[in-house]
Amino acid sequence: MAKFDSDTLKSHGSDQLLKEAQVGRLATCSGDQPYVVPISFVYENGRIIFHGARTGRKMDNIAANSQVSFEVDESEFVPDDDPCRLHWKFRSVVASGRARVLEDPDEVVSALQLLVEKYAPGRGSLITCERAESYDNLALVEITVEELTERVDTD
Repeated sequence: MAKFDSDTLKSHGSDQLLKEAQVGRLATCSGDQPYVVPISFVYENGRIIFHGARTGRKMDNIAANSQVSFEVDESEFVPDDDPCRLHWKFRSVVASGRARVLEDPDEVVSALQLLVEKYAPGRGSLITCERAESYDNLALVEITVEELTERVDTD
């Protein structure tokens, strides 16, 4: 496991995978019970930002324990006539860190604009403070990446 280092991330492709992946998996914990859920997200400057409802299991878990893990991957199955040689090529990144719900209106708008730009390029500017405030049940969460692990098997 490597400590977070942006130069290392960029040289190994983790930064690219975190920026390009469309879906990630967020792992939270409540007591001794893990909980994993797929989420849409954006990665920027050592932060993972996602949105969701203000209430629910994911948010309850984060409120009780802000330590989370997050995973993205890409893979390709490699067939072979010999069943013992079947395998997968893959890259995966697992990030661990602390999650916090964004409360400052400027942070909320900025985070929501980043998300919109990722999934609807050119439309982030449509997100204003007034528009963000109109979503009563919207929560924006930021994970500050503290630790990162990358696995690659391209053979």
